[in-house]
Amino acid sequence: MMWISRQLERARAEEGLTLIELVIVCSLMTVILGYVTRTLVVMQNASVQSSLRLQNLEEARVLMDLVTRDIRTAARMTPTSSPFDVTACTANGQVQPCAPAGWGTANNPAPYAGKSEVWFYANLTLGSQSTASPCPDIVHLFVDSSVSPPVLKEQNVSDASPTTDTPPNCVYGSGSPYTATYATRLVGKYIVNGSTSCLTPDPVFVYWYDDGTGTPASYASPTTTLSSSDLLQVNAVGITFAVRQQTNYTVPCATLVDRVRLANVDYNPIPSPGP
Repeated sequence: MMWISRQLERARAEEGLTLIELVIVCSLMTVILGYVTRTLVVMQNASVQSSLRLQNLEEARVLMDLVTRDIRTAARMTPTSSPFDVTACTANGQVQPCAPAGWGTANNPAPYAGKSEVWFYANLTLGSQSTASPCPDIVHLFVDSSVSPPVLKEQNVSDASPTTDTPPNCVYGSGSPYTATYATRLVGKYIVNGSTSCLTPDPVFVYWYDDGTGTPASYASPTTTLSSSDLLQVNAVGITFAVRQQTNYTVPCATLVDRVRLANVDYNPIPSPGP
């Protein structure tokens, strides 16, 4: 009974915690809250990094899908020419085919078939045409490094007189005489091929040919463009896209690699859709 009485008296007492007890409790709570906070931060960072990796991969997939689809449409203007034999129109009266003046980048006007830029004739029919043109369109794919990070853009144009022109006498653009009427669109962003943040090959485009023994071989990445004789031998185009957004998080690049065979280089106009 005396023990119970002492316990009741202690319970009714108004004495608080000692300073030592308070310091011990605060120290333990600080350690526990520190671990909890650190765990939450790690989980949040992991979630953000996972989301960024998926975004990079999705961007790379979109790039690869659109570019491979375009390059598969590469077509010869004539039976003895390459789909990449696009020349620049520089003077009045120049023999067609040639690309409109003003195309290309400041450093690399047409013609160009290099590691980050390619011109080619394409078996396409743009939406503005009511009938399929006997002349293929011209497509220009290039990495625009004037922005950071670089982006991939596409330019395309159709024959100016689709009802009267036939290969190789195709006139692109409208006006006097080579004024460009071309469409430009953004294909994809965050291209970091060969950058310090991504250990991937620098070339976006690699050009493959048959070495004569049935073994595929690729040309070395040209400093400017492949020669006309080399372009005639190209039967496939290798594509590599490394994509990474610029963020404060350490996220690896999403890299996709593909090789597109040019199986349909003999041009046949796409028939117009029926009513």
